[in-house]
Amino acid sequence: MRIGIVGSGAVGLYYGARLQRSGQDVQFLLRSDYHAIMRSGIRVRASDTSFQVGEVNGFLAPEEIGEVDLIIVSVKSISNQDLPNLLTPMLKTGTIIATFQNGLGNYEFLKSAFPKNPILVGACFVCLNRVAPGVVENYYLGSVVLGGDKLEREAFSSSVAAIMESARIRCRVSEDLHQLLWEKLLWNVPFNGLAIAAGEISTDLILSSDALRNLARGLMEEIVLGAKSQGLEVEIELIDHLIQETRSMGAYRPSSLVDFVEGKPVELESIWGEPLRRAMSSGVELPKLETLYRLLKILCERQV
Repeated sequence: MRIGIVGSGAVGLYYGARLQRSGQDVQFLLRSDYHAIMRSGIRVRASDTSFQVGEVNGFLAPEEIGEVDLIIVSVKSISNQDLPNLLTPMLKTGTIIATFQNGLGNYEFLKSAFPKNPILVGACFVCLNRVAPGVVENYYLGSVVLGGDKLEREAFSSSVAAIMESARIRCRVSEDLHQLLWEKLLWNVPFNGLAIAAGEISTDLILSSDALRNLARGLMEEIVLGAKSQGLEVEIELIDHLIQETRSMGAYRPSSLVDFVEGKPVELESIWGEPLRRAMSSGVELPKLETLYRLLKILCERQV
């Protein structure tokens, strides 16, 4: 399968490298890492194995890539407005677009922008940091969970999942894409948010503090309520599971913290703002989430 990676940060480089290593024909749309990757390839330091992909098909413009069978979109949600220009030169009839992005609203944006192409959601439960140009560290293997509307899920998810599995990426298909997105928020909202708001700290420090750990749990409980306001049933037991999984990650610096520290825009609206607005529009108040959202907004505005 010919695969295009749009958004070659930690997520795009990691999954693209694994797919290429498994024999897939992967094309990377690159920006700042272009020269380093074309010179030295992509290096992945993973918890199961470390490897290097030496020869990379890297390009600076989508027109150079041309038509592909699958596009994995891993740009930050704040760059969604650029996607019509980036993706259109790579599309043909039947090209699958899979969003590996954080937060809410990305699926709807792509459905509206590309109504003739199948759209899948890929929720990546993984811990990655891009530590240098072309170098990604993986601290927690995790998995990818795919979703889509009923027709797209049944027609395309199994083939994409099989490609992922062949690349030693654990992958399964969810019956409800909206529940899947809220389940991803269950981790992203507290740990990405508190890592910034509590003083630019890693996840192990959040869990080692009684106050921060309890606040994280409270935020997770509010996400369960927010999901319920949308007619979704996110299991409350998932909270304990995710907290336990987070302990195994060690001193992990979530992606939003890395963006904040590096002075890059944070995905404020898709991760915190949009879930809050959807719950409030259904008459459900989430006071802890609202406070965290407003605090993060102030902190991010100070960076501008």
